[in-house]
Amino acid sequence: MAKKLYFATEKNIYDALHHKRITPAKLHDLLLNRGIFLSPDLDKEILIEEISKLPHGFNELEHIKQMVKTYDPRESTTSLSFQTSANQAELKSAAEVIRKSCSPSKGQSMNIVAKKDGSLTVEYNYEEIDLSKTALRQIDKRTVIIEIRPVDNKVEIRMPQNPEAKRIIDSLQKELSKIKEEPIERFEISLLAISDPALRSQFFQELMNGLKGYETDDVTKVELNRSTDTSDDDDKEETIDTGFVKRAVLNGEGVNSSAIFSQLHEKGYYIGRIAWSSKPISGIGDRINVEAFFKDSENCCDFAYQIKGINNKKDDGFNVTIRVATAQEKKHISELIELAAKKAYNIIIGLEVSEHEEG
Repeated sequence: MAKKLYFATEKNIYDALHHKRITPAKLHDLLLNRGIFLSPDLDKEILIEEISKLPHGFNELEHIKQMVKTYDPRESTTSLSFQTSANQAELKSAAEVIRKSCSPSKGQSMNIVAKKDGSLTVEYNYEEIDLSKTALRQIDKRTVIIEIRPVDNKVEIRMPQNPEAKRIIDSLQKELSKIKEEPIERFEISLLAISDPALRSQFFQELMNGLKGYETDDVTKVELNRSTDTSDDDDKEETIDTGFVKRAVLNGEGVNSSAIFSQLHEKGYYIGRIAWSSKPISGIGDRINVEAFFKDSENCCDFAYQIKGINNKKDDGFNVTIRVATAQEKKHISELIELAAKKAYNIIIGLEVSEHEEG
């Protein structure tokens, strides 16, 4: 039997409503839904006490849980590929094995959708438990959607940069290997083997400038990490003392061309995360806002990206307001980012090889 909270006490509700996301306005909305009108001048504490005294059914509790949950479904995305040829039937068979191992008592379930184009979509639902949180926030229901597509002699996968998604992919790789009766390697973008800070930074520059049909409009955030094997040149004038600075974050407009950025770069820092906007080269279309990074920035592993939103095109430029990208836009932009990231990786690997050959 799964450990679930079937009954919430007055204290459970009282504790949950003290979450920083719960504003007096939201508390008044909860009361109005129950037909209760209270003075807008009442203190938040009084409103919480009044709500806590009320009887709460399933729907009321679920509504409060949604209001206080900390899980953000807009997770970062990553991609990888299995270096083997496989058809939809083989991939579905491997996924079915994983589906059968799911435990409903632990809140686990999996839905596998085979599409006409030969691809698969795997939706995995699970629960994350954190007993350090208040009772109504201890169980977080989560969903990861994994897109699997066989192309040429490989299997391309797009998924959230999420530990559970990784676990599913590890299992899928293992089961597919059994079906194929051969070991299967996989490719992921990683600069672990690249120690040169300049090459690590160049990867992001190539990525930004490599979005097909787009040009970089502005860079709004750069996170720089310091290489552990870099020593300062004592002969150079110290404009910035970076002796104890392991990471620096620059925010604003055009930060990649700022003097501080150049000085840090010269001292052995490399880009680990960057956010930028790109606009269509043709001048027709909306501006896209993207962030790319290595989740393990120290080793430059676990590459991921986020599509932050869209600025609609207007006569004299773009709207300041950023809107959420549609599903179709996300798919298109994701393809552009993944293709650009692979090209950037190949360029950097090529430069690394050339550098060793010259040496």
